[in-house]
Amino acid sequence: MPGWKAVPPKDDHGYLDLMSRAIFSAGLNWRMVEKKWPHFRKAFRDFSPEKVARLSERDIRALMQDPGIVRNEKKIRATVENARTILDLAKEHGSVKGYIAGFGKREGKLLEDLQYKFKHIGPATARVFLWSVGYPLTPNEDEKRWMKGHPEHD
Repeated sequence: MPGWKAVPPKDDHGYLDLMSRAIFSAGLNWRMVEKKWPHFRKAFRDFSPEKVARLSERDIRALMQDPGIVRNEKKIRATVENARTILDLAKEHGSVKGYIAGFGKREGKLLEDLQYKFKHIGPATARVFLWSVGYPLTPNEDEKRWMKGHPEHD
């Protein structure tokens, strides 16, 4: 993922955008996903949780035929389900930002809960998502090794 210092999104559209980007980038070349991202935004209604949560089976089938996005059905369906989860979190915590803030510095619990609540979020994707929204993660051993080889990111 490009850049190093991430800032939290201003709203839940931004959180769904960044979560979906982490999911669709998993296992793929992030540059390819990044290049297609403007089309992803159009296809997924600017990542409005309300609009994405209402996507129908017909809409999902249309997305599966859209060459402008990564046509992975599990990831497309995860995006729709995750929009619904974000709407639920907004009712309970006010926003995704409020949900994340509720964990304070309990990074491990937050990582665990993200994987439990959201679809297609594993350990690495959860970390990429939190990093992308500006959560102050403690680097794991792999990340420390990577950062050591990339001093421009200190």
